[in-house]
Amino acid sequence: MLDIMHKMLKKALESCDQAEIYGECSDVFSVDLEREEVKKVKHVKSTGIGVRVVRGKKIGFSYTTALEDARIEECVEHAIKLSKVSEQDMHFLGLPEAETSKQGYTKPEKSFDPRITELLKCSSEDAIRYCKRMLSGAKEYKLSKSVTCTPTEGSFAAARDETYILNSEGIETSDTGTYVSAGLMVVASEAGGVGSVNGEEISGYEGKVSRMLTGIDFEWIGREAVKMAVNCFGAKKLKTKELPVVFSPRAVQSLLAYTLIPQLSAENVQRKQSPYYGKKGQEVAAEILTIVDDGTMQGGVNSRKMDGEGVPAQSTKLVENGVLNNFLYDSYTAGKDGVESTGNAIRGFSNLPTPGATNFIINAGSTASKEEMFGEIREGLFVNDVIGAHTASRASGDFSVVAQNSFGIKKGELYPVTQVMLAGNMQEILKHVELIGNDTRQIYSVVSPSVKVSKVQVVS
Repeated sequence: MLDIMHKMLKKALESCDQAEIYGECSDVFSVDLEREEVKKVKHVKSTGIGVRVVRGKKIGFSYTTALEDARIEECVEHAIKLSKVSEQDMHFLGLPEAETSKQGYTKPEKSFDPRITELLKCSSEDAIRYCKRMLSGAKEYKLSKSVTCTPTEGSFAAARDETYILNSEGIETSDTGTYVSAGLMVVASEAGGVGSVNGEEISGYEGKVSRMLTGIDFEWIGREAVKMAVNCFGAKKLKTKELPVVFSPRAVQSLLAYTLIPQLSAENVQRKQSPYYGKKGQEVAAEILTIVDDGTMQGGVNSRKMDGEGVPAQSTKLVENGVLNNFLYDSYTAGKDGVESTGNAIRGFSNLPTPGATNFIINAGSTASKEEMFGEIREGLFVNDVIGAHTASRASGDFSVVAQNSFGIKKGELYPVTQVMLAGNMQEILKHVELIGNDTRQIYSVVSPSVKVSKVQVVS
């Protein structure tokens, strides 16, 4: 791959001031389940290269998935043509230089598992065996005689990816990582159960992603999916009012992915499309709350030696004890603000880099168990997940979502609830965080425990 990229760089520099070549190779094996049967098995290997060229203050970009000499030359030529017709960007200060990586690259621990590489070489039987372990876990959960539980869909995937970055300013680096993911959806039915409607059906889901094969307990996924569904039978309605709410790690991820994370992107801040514009150094959250984006996190799903431009990965305190410290920067947005990149350039071979989160960590100085969090609540709500977070406003932070698989809290005790919505504003939510749990887990880019918020508008 690097030999091809060097050819492309040499070709680009014949008529450009600067150039950057970004390459990716991926190997993904996946299994999809329908009910308890294998629906689809796929093994896909792909390669792609993106070319960014700079002529003065003009930028051109192109990409290709074909690596023949003629095609890679066409790709470079197309990027050059686009640079000639593009508008000058006076904010562009240049590609990252090798000096930006003078502290060196450090390979994050537990980001590569040889067992996953071996799994990719084997037949589908090994992957299907992991699917069967999820299904067996679902069957292990003891059901009452009136309840049946049926898996509706599931998935398993194992992957290895390689990333290469080469530019005219002396950066040449690469990284490789492995991933494994699994998930199971079930539907539980109860006929004639006490306190339930005849024929009531409730779904439950659980899943996990890890860099290491040993990071996933497949039987646990099956058991938790069933537990999630059957515990929601006999659900009651709540009255519309402001209540203390405990958000599970999955619910926290669903909300933050569409509100806080894009709001802390320097790109949105600079466009004045974030409520945090001009608020660096101000108190924006409860004092107990600290938020860190850490691309070097051990075992982090998005940990890397470097970001999408070759800048070394790092840990950045975004919010410390409630005070806004920093934003997520790539080299372009950092140049506009006259600061250093935080190593948060996120990209694929088919697109230019933009600032984004790696491992977005919510933590606090002290934590509490769920029992302690629930025990302090006389009347409240525990939310396992939310639906509709994608409709939230990034600019204002306002959201209106449906609470899924949720439970009312009365004097510390839980009972299932239904037809519940939550309405609020993410900035206000952060200011009213009271407790942070000790059940931290990573879901996609968010690393968070359960979070207790003192008041949220609950709509029945």
